Amino acid sequence: MRALFVIQGEGRGHMTQALALSELLEARGHAVCAALIGRGGGRKVPAFFTEGINAPVHFFVSPGFAYENGAVRLGQTVREGLRKSWVYAHHLQILDQQITAYQPDVIVNFYEGMVGLYQLAFRSAVPVVCIGHQYMFGHPAYRFASGQRVGRAALKAYTRLTALGAARRLALSFYPAKDLPDQNLRVIPPLLRRTVLDLNGSTDDGSLLIYLLNRDRAEGLEAWHRRRPDVPVRCFWDGEARHPYPNLRFHPLCGTHFLQRMAQARGVVCTAGFESVSEALWLGKPVYMIPTPGHLEQRTNALDAQRIGAGLWGTDFDLDGFLQYLDQHSEQARANTRETFQAWVKAGEARVVEEIESVSRRRTLIQPVWETVASSGHAQAAA
Repeated sequence: MRALFVIQGEGRGHMTQALALSELLEARGHAVCAALIGRGGGRKVPAFFTEGINAPVHFFVSPGFAYENGAVRLGQTVREGLRKSWVYAHHLQILDQQITAYQPDVIVNFYEGMVGLYQLAFRSAVPVVCIGHQYMFGHPAYRFASGQRVGRAALKAYTRLTALGAARRLALSFYPAKDLPDQNLRVIPPLLRRTVLDLNGSTDDGSLLIYLLNRDRAEGLEAWHRRRPDVPVRCFWDGEARHPYPNLRFHPLCGTHFLQRMAQARGVVCTAGFESVSEALWLGKPVYMIPTPGHLEQRTNALDAQRIGAGLWGTDFDLDGFLQYLDQHSEQARANTRETFQAWVKAGEARVVEEIESVSRRRTLIQPVWETVASSGHAQAAA
C-alpha cells in the first residue's frame, strides 16, 4: 500500500503523528510515498520531520491562524483567508498535480483543510482517511470549554471541512470512547513515535521542560524566571539557541533532544497541544498547560487532559502553582495515570493501520469493477 500524507503545518503535533504513523505503516510492509505540508504565516517546518519521514517532502500554501500579541484573532484569520483565496485555489491545483504524480492508494489527512477543498473541487478517486484529535469534537464523551460560541462553531465547521468526502475519520483521544459507525468515526489512541515509546521516564533532574509555540510568550517566561532563578528551565522553540540566564536555556526545535529532556524533566510546560501532552502522559510527567489566548481548541484540550489527571492548566507563565502541584502530586497517582494511559496506547497500536488498510482494500475491490465497466463502455462505443 502506498500512502500519501497531507499535513497541517501549524505546530509540531500533526507532524509527529505523521512520523509515528509512518513507522507503523513501514512495519507492516507499506510505504509513505510523499508528505505534503500546508504552511501559512511563515512558520518553519522543523528539521526533525524532514529528516525523519523517509519520503519526499513538498510544501503548499494553506490557511493558518492569525496572531496578534501572541493571541489568536478569529476575525483577522477569516479576513486573511478570504484575501488569499486566489492563492489557495492555485495551490489546490498543485495538490492535484502531486497526488496525480504519486498515484497513492490512500491519502492520509492530518487535519489539513485544503484536503476537504480538494475533494470538493476535484472529486478524487483516491480514498481519504482523516486523523486528528479534533474529530472527537462531535463525540458525546468530549466536552468543549465554555464560552466562545462563535469560535466553537467556526472550529467545528473547519473540522467538517477537513473531512469532506473522507472514507473514514479516526479520532485520537486521551482515553477510550465508543466508536460511532453511523458517523464514520473510530476512536483510537494517540500516535506516539518509537523514540517516545522506548524512553524511560523514571528520571527527575528537577528541571522544567517548556515547549514554546509562539515567540511572543518568551518575555513572560523570562519575567517569571527572574523571580525563580533557582529552577532549571529548558525551553524549545522555533528560534535560535539562547542562554540568557544560568538556569534558562532556549533550544531550537529538535525532536530527539526535546524527548530526551522530557524523559529527564520534573514537569512539562506546553501550549496544550494534543501531542506534547500525550508524550508527557506516556512518560509519567505532569503537565502545566498554557493554551494560546483565543485558541478554543487548546483550552478544551487542557480541560480534557486535566480531567484524566495529566496536570494543570493556566493562562500565563506564573509557574509557582505548578511547582506546588508537583510537590503535592503523589508518586502513586502519577504511576496510576501513566499505567492507564500506556495500556490504552498499547491496545490500539495496530488498529490505526488496520483501519487504513481496510479503506485501501475497499478501493482495490471497487476499482477493477469500475475499470471493467469503463472498458466495456469503450468497446461498445468503438463498435
